[in-house]
Amino acid sequence: MPFFKQAMILAAGLGTRLQPLTFHLPKPLFPVLNIPLLYRLLYQLEEAGFKKIVINCFHLAHLVLEMVGSYKGRAEIVTLVEPSLLGTGGALKNAISHISKNKPLLVINGDVVTDLDLARVVNLHQHHGAKASLVVHKKEPWNNVAVMDENILGFNYSGPDAMAFTGISVLEPEFIRTIPEDCPSSLVDAFKVAIDKGNRLQALRANQIAGHDIWEDIGSPGGYLSAHRVLLTGKNNRCLVGQGTELPGDLIWKDWVSIGHRVSLGSGVTLCRSVIWEGSDVPPGAVLEDCIFSPYGNIRNGR
Repeated sequence: MPFFKQAMILAAGLGTRLQPLTFHLPKPLFPVLNIPLLYRLLYQLEEAGFKKIVINCFHLAHLVLEMVGSYKGRAEIVTLVEPSLLGTGGALKNAISHISKNKPLLVINGDVVTDLDLARVVNLHQHHGAKASLVVHKKEPWNNVAVMDENILGFNYSGPDAMAFTGISVLEPEFIRTIPEDCPSSLVDAFKVAIDKGNRLQALRANQIAGHDIWEDIGSPGGYLSAHRVLLTGKNNRCLVGQGTELPGDLIWKDWVSIGHRVSLGSGVTLCRSVIWEGSDVPPGAVLEDCIFSPYGNIRNGR
């Protein structure tokens, strides 16, 4: 009988680095190759055999609820609206009554684009008896985790062998029960307390799970654009065009471009390494390079 797998997507953050776009749309609903990131994560978890998925939300929670409500999938999905922002640790504590008390929980940040085999992540955790397992890799500028052999030794570490936490972990319910109640808290702080108490936290190295993996954090303009660059690498046509969008004959595009559904493109437009959101109206003669262009505002070159 297949092992019952459960997961939680952390989707409550404010997304301050992506303002003004996040004034109108929460990060987990940002389109990635014209599919909301939350949907991509749900598809991925279902394909990996996860039967129950918990999602927390706070910022623009009504939009997350609408998106989840329209999702057609096989897994049981529980959406928890936080009355105030609980942090990554508080979110897990708040969800404990909705998860199995004797099965590990895979946790993934709602702003991560990855192709890692999440079922294998859980299976690797199962065989080592750790209270928690963290997926780590080398990724500037996030390398701050001390790792020795297969163990997490600490955080805020700056040695040459430091690794980055991917925002993907597998937690035993007994670990979640140690998180303080009724107050905002950080999951990383809970990891630090566990280490201080002598509990073993296992390091799962991404390059040992897959020889080559995709991992991008879309929480910044550069990360969001980088996710598209990586996903379009190797495609025959690196110009993705959504439904209901017509390309003018004089359009110039370079490197890669992702254009959403029902986009209006004026004449003489040049696009390069840019993402155009659904429903956008790009004026004639516009030159968009390293740009996120949306009906709610634009971020160009990280500004």
